[in-house]
Amino acid sequence: MDAENATWRKEFMWNNDEKRAEMGTKMFCDVSPHIMLNSHGVAEKMASGSKGMDFWEYPLPQLEIIILSIFLLWRLFDMLFKKLGVPIPKFTSMMLVGAVLSEMFGSMQIPCLKHIFIHYNQYMTKVPDTIGAFAFVLDWFLRGVTTDVGIMKKSGTKSVVIGITSMIIPWQIGKLLYSSREKSSILTMTEMEYTVMTFTMSMTPFTCVNMLLTDLKIVHTDFGQIAQSAGMVTDLLAFFLTVSAYVSRDETQGVKMGLAFMAFFIFVYLVRQFMLWVIRHTPEGAPVKNVYLYIGLLLAYLSYLYWSRFLFFGPLGAFALGLAVPNGPPLGSVFIQKFDSFNEGIFLPLFGSLSMIKLDWSFLRKEFGNGRHLHGHMYECFSFLPIVYIAKFATSFLAALATKIPLRDSIILGVIMGTKSSFELGYVLTAFEKDRISLEVLSLLGVYILVNSLLTPMAIHFLYDRSKRFVCYGRRNLKEKPEMQTLVCINKPDNITSMISLLRATSPSKDSPMECCVLHLIELLGQATPTFISHQLQKPKPGSRSYSENVISSFQLFQEVYWDSASINMFTSLTSAKEMHEQICWFALSQGSNLILLSFHRTWEPNGNVIISDDQTLRSLNLNVLKRAPCSVGIFVYRKPIWQTKALESPCRVCLIYVGGNDDKEALALADHMRGNQQVILTVLRLIPTSHADESSLRIHSQMVDMNRHEDQRPGDKSTIIDWTVGDGTETSKILHSVSYDYDLFIVGRRSGVGTTVTRGLGDWMEFEELGVIGDLLASEYFPSRASVLVVQQQE
Repeated sequence: MDAENATWRKEFMWNNDEKRAEMGTKMFCDVSPHIMLNSHGVAEKMASGSKGMDFWEYPLPQLEIIILSIFLLWRLFDMLFKKLGVPIPKFTSMMLVGAVLSEMFGSMQIPCLKHIFIHYNQYMTKVPDTIGAFAFVLDWFLRGVTTDVGIMKKSGTKSVVIGITSMIIPWQIGKLLYSSREKSSILTMTEMEYTVMTFTMSMTPFTCVNMLLTDLKIVHTDFGQIAQSAGMVTDLLAFFLTVSAYVSRDETQGVKMGLAFMAFFIFVYLVRQFMLWVIRHTPEGAPVKNVYLYIGLLLAYLSYLYWSRFLFFGPLGAFALGLAVPNGPPLGSVFIQKFDSFNEGIFLPLFGSLSMIKLDWSFLRKEFGNGRHLHGHMYECFSFLPIVYIAKFATSFLAALATKIPLRDSIILGVIMGTKSSFELGYVLTAFEKDRISLEVLSLLGVYILVNSLLTPMAIHFLYDRSKRFVCYGRRNLKEKPEMQTLVCINKPDNITSMISLLRATSPSKDSPMECCVLHLIELLGQATPTFISHQLQKPKPGSRSYSENVISSFQLFQEVYWDSASINMFTSLTSAKEMHEQICWFALSQGSNLILLSFHRTWEPNGNVIISDDQTLRSLNLNVLKRAPCSVGIFVYRKPIWQTKALESPCRVCLIYVGGNDDKEALALADHMRGNQQVILTVLRLIPTSHADESSLRIHSQMVDMNRHEDQRPGDKSTIIDWTVGDGTETSKILHSVSYDYDLFIVGRRSGVGTTVTRGLGDWMEFEELGVIGDLLASEYFPSRASVLVVQQQE
C-alpha cells in the first residue's frame, strides 16, 4: 500500500462522513479488508509528509500500544501502592488505569490517545476487548482450579449462616426500598436497573473474596476460610434465585435450562474422571503432558460458550469446569504455574482498564460537578447503594457475632462480605450489553465498584493483626478434641525412626483411632518452583526413586501393623527454608490437625552422649511454628530409642511431669492416649509448690480428674501418680536427677511451672526457649539421663 492510497483510506475512514453514511451497515465488511495490519515503517510517513498515516493509526501498533501502556501503568500503580504500604489488590490497580486514562482523554485532550483507546471501538474489530474478555474467562477457570470445594464443609454452620443471611436480607431490603420509592415518587431508573443494583450489592462471589484474601495474603486464616465458604453459599443462593427468576417468567425456558444443567453436569463429571485418569498416569515428579493442559483450556472455553448460549453469564461455565480439575499437584498446580501469571500480568489488565474506559466519564464529571444538588440517576443510585451496603455489612457482622466469632474478626468479615471486584464489573457490563441498564447506571456502578475495591482492603489492613493469621476460633488440641489428628514433620532421615516410635507409644486402637499426615520437608535451593506432592495420588515413574522413598516405606509398614486403627497419608513439600513454617501451619490448618510433631534441631549419637549435628535452620523453623501454629505442637528430643531394641514386647517407661497450666493439661491428654497401650508404664510426677501446697494440690487434682476417671475402664493400666512438694528450682532439679535413669521418655508442658517456685532459678540457665524451663533441663547435655523428651505446647 503506497502513501497516497494510505492517505485516501485515512480520509475515507475518519474524515468523510458522507461516504461512511453511504456505506451504511456494510461499512465494516467493505473497508476493514483493505486496511493493512501494519505500516510500511518510517519511510511511508517521510514520503507522504502530512498526508501519510501515522504508525499508531494501524491496527497492530494500536494493539501493541494499548497492551504495553496498560501493562506499564498498572504495574506502576501496583508498585507504588506496595511502596506506600497500601494493600490495594491487583485488579483494582487495573481498573484505576482505565479511570486515569479516561480522565486524561477528558482534561488533556490528547488526540492520539483518544484515537488509540476510543476510536478503535468505532471503526475496527474490538481486538483488545476480545483479548480482555478471553483473559476474564481464563481467570474464572483458574479460580475454579484453585478452589477447594471442601472448605465449606470444614467451616460448618458458621459459613452457611453468614452466607445465607448476608444475601437474603440485603436482597429483601433492596426490593422493599424500590417498592417504597416507586409508590412515593417518579423514578428515572427502571425496575430492571434496580434489580441489577440489588443483585450486585447482595452478592459476595467466592472468586472476589478469594482474590481479595490472596492479594492481602490472609487466604489461609480461619476467618478467611469462613469468608470463602460464605461466598460459596451466596454463589449457590444467587444461582437458585436466577434460575427461579427464569422459570417464573417462562416455564418452557425453565425446562430447557434444567435439561441444559443436567447435560452440563454429566459433562463435568466425565471431565473430572478424565482429569483423575491423567493424574494417575502421571509419574511422581514428572510434568503433566502439555496436550492435557490444552485440552483443559479448550474445554473451559467450550463451557463458557455453552453457558452463554443455553444458560446465563458464560464465565460461570468456565469456573464450574475449573472446579472439576483436582486442585494442587500435579495437574491443578501446573495450570496455575503456566497460565496465571501471564494472564494476570498481560491480558487481564485489558479487561479491567478498557471496561472502565467504556464508562461515560463526561456524565460523571458533570453530575459530580453539581455538588450537593444531585438529581436523577445520580441521586437515586447513590442514595440506594449505601443503604443496601450497610444492610449487608450489619447482617454479616451480626451473623458472625451470633456464631461466636470474635468482635474484631466479625467486623472484618462484614467488610469482606461487602467487597466488589471483577465479578460485579463483568456482571454489570453483561447487563449493559443486554440493554438491561443504561450507560449512566453502568457508569455509576463502575465508579462504586472502583471505590469499594479501593477502600475495602484498606479497612481490612487497618483492622487485621497479621501475626494471628493462623489462629483458629475453635480449640484444636487433644484436651478439647480427644481424637488424634496428627501432622508429623520429617526433616531428615534420622527423624523417621523416632517419630514412628512416638506414634507407636500413643497406641492407636479402634476405640481411639489416629489420623496421621506425614509431611516430608525438603529444602528447596535456588529459584526453582516450590512443589507439593501427594503420595496417595502420584506414584514414582518406573525405575526412578521417589523424593521420599524411605519415608513412604517406613510409614507404610507402620500402617500395616495398625491397619484397623491408624490412617496414614503421606506428602512431600519442596520449599525454601524461610517458608517451611508457613507450609506446616497452612497444612495443619487445612487438614484439621490438632497436634503438630516436630523434631528437635540437635541429633545425638546412638548412645545419646555426643551431639553430632546442630541444625540452626531447623531450630528457627520450630520457633516459628510455635509462634504461629493453629493447633498444639510437640517438639521431640530423641536421644535414645524409647523401645528397647532387644525385645519388641519390652515396656516403655514414660514419665509425665505435671505442675499445672494449659501446656501440662495438653501433655496430660497425650499421656492419656498412651495409657491405652499395655506396653507403656506411665508415671505422673506432680510437682507441687511448697508455698501453696494445699491449694495447688486441690487444683491439680481437679485438673487430673479426666485422666483418673478412666482408670477403672482399663484393667491393664499401669499408671501411677507420685506427688513431690517443691520449694524452688534447685529442689526440682534434684528430684529430676534422682529419677533420671528410671524412664525412657519424659513428657512435659513447654511452660510448665513458669511463674511458680517450681522453676525459680532454673530459668537463668535455660539454653533453648522452645523447650521451656523444665524441658531444657531434661534435654541438656549435662543431664545424666539419656531419655528422650517430648515438650508439648497447647494451641495459643
